[in-house]
Amino acid sequence: MTSAEVIPSAVLACVLFLVSSLLVNRAVRGEWPGLEPGRAVVHAALVFSLAVMFEVLVNSAHERLFGEKLWEYRVLPVHGGDVSLLAPLVWPVYGLHLYWLRDSLARRFGAVGQSGALQALLVGIEAPFIFEVVGNLLFILLLGSFYAWYVPGDFWHLTSFRVVPVYMISAWIGFRMLDFIEYRMTRMSRPGQSVLVASFVITGLFVLYGPGA
Repeated sequence: MTSAEVIPSAVLACVLFLVSSLLVNRAVRGEWPGLEPGRAVVHAALVFSLAVMFEVLVNSAHERLFGEKLWEYRVLPVHGGDVSLLAPLVWPVYGLHLYWLRDSLARRFGAVGQSGALQALLVGIEAPFIFEVVGNLLFILLLGSFYAWYVPGDFWHLTSFRVVPVYMISAWIGFRMLDFIEYRMTRMSRPGQSVLVASFVITGLFVLYGPGA
């Protein structure tokens, strides 16, 4: 399966996901979510960078501890199937969704909705059982292949209950970092902000295309 065959379907899947995210967040907050370009870009870039790093680290650690991986990417896999070359497209889109979701929860539920622990709890459920299940079904429909095959098989290989605590912890770490970075960026110059965002993107690309890929 070549990039030329995959990318149009992947773009369509991401567009459908963003439209769904807009509709869900409109329902949560009672109005269409806004877009602050600076914050949205930070979410997209940092989620991409952290996601590819965590994918390699978590899947490798799980294989060492339990003798099998949690997942294997089937579409443009690298790093032994731990990551997909579609990561620079898929993960920033999910980062934009998280930007809207966090704002919607805060707007609807106030201080409770701003809780990083609550947000991480929701992501730990939403990411595997909505984002990944729907994503895999779309790729099966469009390309005849799983995007990511979940090895345990406890949810028809579309996702796995085992990833829930992993996602909760990863999301909590990511949200703490996002809050800190957003605070620091208010005190930085525009060029400094651009350099910081670029460093996240470069880090993610280095993991993706670097040693072991």
